[in-house]
Amino acid sequence: MNPQAGGARFEHTPLFTAQNRLFLLHDRERIRERVGDVFKPHDLKVAAPTREVSASMHHVRLGRLSLNLLEYGAPVTIDPGRLEDFFLVQIPTRGSAEIQCDGMQFTSSPVCASIISPQAPVSMRWAADSPQLTLRLDREEVQRHCAQHLGHPLQQPLRFEPRFDLTTPAADYFLQLLGTLADALAAPQHPIHHPLVLKQFESTLINALLYGQPNNLQDGLNTPAPPRKISPFFVKRTEEFILAHAHEPLAIEQLAEHAGVSVRTLFAGFREYRGTSPMAFLRDVRMERVHQALRSPGHESVTDIALKWGFSHLGRFSQEYRKRYGELPSATLRYRG
Repeated sequence: MNPQAGGARFEHTPLFTAQNRLFLLHDRERIRERVGDVFKPHDLKVAAPTREVSASMHHVRLGRLSLNLLEYGAPVTIDPGRLEDFFLVQIPTRGSAEIQCDGMQFTSSPVCASIISPQAPVSMRWAADSPQLTLRLDREEVQRHCAQHLGHPLQQPLRFEPRFDLTTPAADYFLQLLGTLADALAAPQHPIHHPLVLKQFESTLINALLYGQPNNLQDGLNTPAPPRKISPFFVKRTEEFILAHAHEPLAIEQLAEHAGVSVRTLFAGFREYRGTSPMAFLRDVRMERVHQALRSPGHESVTDIALKWGFSHLGRFSQEYRKRYGELPSATLRYRG
């Protein structure tokens, strides 16, 4: 297998180190308890004549999501019933697992992951020495995100198709995002640790699943919004909210929720009445705040100020700043005050 294909690309990720290893245990009951602390209580049985098992788990939590690497040293059966409070993406980096979920049975491997929805009954049999990278996403956060894109409260819980084919273009895009997240989390000084940057990235990650993986609400997500007379009131309301909260983590779904409209309606309103998008307006506001900070007396560097306002790509930031203000940010800083 291509070492960069599917889940195999995560086998040697630098994210998981001795510092974030949650445990290395040889006691089945203790393993079950510790894994249950991260996910939920479940039944764990050793599917081998020895009846003994070892396991290792790494755990990294950031905001309302977490990345984990879990491996069992013997074949095990895992029965959590229903996850209830979270969605779980499971990606084997090598080996395999048998998944029974929501009436579907399939073999998970480095080219076929699984997505377990909160209300879907699931049981699994993991092969020995088959580590899996898992992404845990808060149920309320994902469903709130989905509702903002639909433009109305969910009439039924969101359920993904459990089998996640990693050979598709949509899955490859998701894996690229996940790889970027893992690499960023491994770097202590990376902008991903800043709440402004993390919020945007989490939103993009959820969108990749909503629009890339078959689910029971996909028809509504892919149906164009019906024509309607758009009131400019919510556009002004959103602009005022952005001006007051530009220093906080803001995602398009949060802006739509505050405006009381769907994401699609909010985009349409800004396009019709402002000739731009809500996130472009937010970026303009933050750029102006950077400009003000660079001109004001102080001791912060260009990098400090840019990252503070959510500009993580410093090269692109400098180009945009120069295009807008006619000079590099370092020049503005040089003559501050």
